[in-house]
Amino acid sequence: MRALVVTPRQPRSARVTDVPDPRPSADEVLVRGVRIGLCGTDHEINEGLYGSAPEGSEVLVLGHESVGRVERGTADLPDGTYVVGIVRRPDGCPNCAAGEPDMCLWGRFTERGIGGLHGFGSEWWAERPEYVVAIPDALAGVGVLLEPLTVVEKVVRHAFLIQRRLRWEPKRALVAGAGPIGVLGAVLLRLRGIEVTVFERTEKAERRALLARIGAAYAATGATPLAEIVAGAGPIDLAVEATGSGAVGFALIEHLGTNGVLGLTSVSGGDATAEVPVARANRLLVLGNRAVFGSVNANRADFEQGVRDLGAAQGRWPGFLGALITSRVRLGNAAPAVTHDPRQIKVVVELGGP
Repeated sequence: MRALVVTPRQPRSARVTDVPDPRPSADEVLVRGVRIGLCGTDHEINEGLYGSAPEGSEVLVLGHESVGRVERGTADLPDGTYVVGIVRRPDGCPNCAAGEPDMCLWGRFTERGIGGLHGFGSEWWAERPEYVVAIPDALAGVGVLLEPLTVVEKVVRHAFLIQRRLRWEPKRALVAGAGPIGVLGAVLLRLRGIEVTVFERTEKAERRALLARIGAAYAATGATPLAEIVAGAGPIDLAVEATGSGAVGFALIEHLGTNGVLGLTSVSGGDATAEVPVARANRLLVLGNRAVFGSVNANRADFEQGVRDLGAAQGRWPGFLGALITSRVRLGNAAPAVTHDPRQIKVVVELGGP
């Protein structure tokens, strides 16, 4: 079968080639790959920055944002069911054993399409039922958005868990970054009735118009300083950082309101340093009862909630989710798409499935 692969740690090695067909065991479902989404992680793997192949393989099949259709299923996952694959596999640590691989203690987990396991970017794949999530047929076209949505599903879930320490009724949120994670974060927060302002560095008129469709405000720090953006929005109860910049994350501490929460999602690369007003940051955090936390990966609960939220968003804002998919390419033409293009929101590879 054909698959989109890289040679890990070899820059710009993405290509489409033949790989062995999956040989599902008796406790696995066989899935026909329908489509995958590409994101910054795939771009970085293709640049040779990280990624590892499964044992015994020289290549890594890309694709951790998936939609497939069950061809050989179970009573709970009958043939014809559309599914999305969960990315991370546990390593046996206490948290993983408790059903929390997203909170892994040992760090020896594997991840499909990223580290130690082939991804979903092939014409067929096999998986154990506990690592797939069924989605309605109506979401098959936009189901590749589920995995990136789970990133902010987890942030919001954990923010509310943290804030059980007090009475907390968030009214306003700030989202840093207008890429897929940021826009999906805005969708999630608007579904919960929260006023949202999304900002990025460079003004994009089409991004402003897109976010206006869901009632979210938009700003660019290249035109308006962040302090002015926040002043116009009002006290910030929840901030979500999704820019890839560690500096932006620390800057947001100052702009949280009293009892505000900041969730960081970016895994910033390099060893950049900056002067930080640590005394002021400390005062703001302590005297304002502010909280800052990091969030990576997602739990099955976030995938299941994400299915519900995608359905709700599709019903409330028809056509909006589809508008986030700004480019679709066929598998045979997928290799050039594994590069960063700031004009795109979500690039999707059609694998040839129905």
